[in-house]
Amino acid sequence: MSSLIVGAALFVCSAYVGFGICDLYKRRSAFFDALIEYLDSLERGISYAKTPLPKLTEDFAADKKGELFALLRKFAGDIRAGQKTEFKSPIFSAYERRRVVEMLDSLGKYDTDTQLTELRRYRALFAPTREIAVKKYSTTGKLAAKLGVLVGIAVMLALA
Repeated sequence: MSSLIVGAALFVCSAYVGFGICDLYKRRSAFFDALIEYLDSLERGISYAKTPLPKLTEDFAADKKGELFALLRKFAGDIRAGQKTEFKSPIFSAYERRRVVEMLDSLGKYDTDTQLTELRRYRALFAPTREIAVKKYSTTGKLAAKLGVLVGIAVMLALA
C-alpha cells in the first residue's frame, strides 16, 4: 500500500516536471509570437493611424494574458512616467532580455521613417528567435510533457 502511494506521488512529480518544461517552451513561443504581432501592429499604427505610442501599446495589450502583455502594460505606464522599462524573466536569456529592452527603449525616439526602419530591423532580429521557439515548443516541449507522464508510469510500475 505504501509503495502505491509513493509511486503515485512520484508519478505526479514526474508529470508535473514534464508539463512544467512544456509550459516553459509554450510561454517562450507565445512571447515571441506576440512580440512579432506587436511589432506589426506598431508598424501599421505608426504608418497609417499616427496613434501615440502609449495608446497603441495599451490597445494591443488590453485584456490579454501573457508575459509580453504584462511587460507592454508596464512599458506604457513607464512611458507616461518617463522611466526606463526593466525586463526580468528566467525563461529568457540575458541576450534576449537586452534586445527586448533595447527595442522598447528605442520606441518613440525617432522620426516616423526611421522608426519604421527600426521596427523592421527588430522584426528581422526576433523572427529567427520566434521560429526556434515555436519549433522547440512543438518538438521538445510536447515531448517533455509526454516523457514526464511515461517516466511517472514507469516508476509506478517499478515500485508495484
